[in-house]
Amino acid sequence: MICGLKKEAVAISNEKLTKEEALNAIIRMACNAFQLSFENEIRASILERENKLSTGIGLGIAVPHCRIENIKSQISAILLIPEGIEYNSVDGRPVNLMFLIISPQNAVREHIACLSAISLTVSDEETRQNLINSTTGDELFEKLKSIKY
Repeated sequence: MICGLKKEAVAISNEKLTKEEALNAIIRMACNAFQLSFENEIRASILERENKLSTGIGLGIAVPHCRIENIKSQISAILLIPEGIEYNSVDGRPVNLMFLIISPQNAVREHIACLSAISLTVSDEETRQNLINSTTGDELFEKLKSIKY
């Protein structure tokens, strides 16, 4: 299972979104699911990272991430956007699947391990397409739960 993920932090958006709207949606979902009160700090950190270099890693995947002081343990959220969004990804393709990672500032090893687990998961074409073809957040969550790392 993806690090620090729970069902309430997995969703599908059938709306036409911009990159910023999708980032806001996944951050808001994570804050609601994990009852975090510092959404603005998370958003600022994520946007600062995106302004330096896009977290669109290619193959329809983006992994916005940050490490911040106010969080006690690592959390993740996942947003599937079947229509795809322009994201300035390294391969120029639209993003369909966003994995948000928020880690404690001092959890460097755990943060890198989570990034690595996501990369490994989505590098497999069949697994990636299986995730992207999900039709509900619950279905996507169950598929993620069944992946062995």
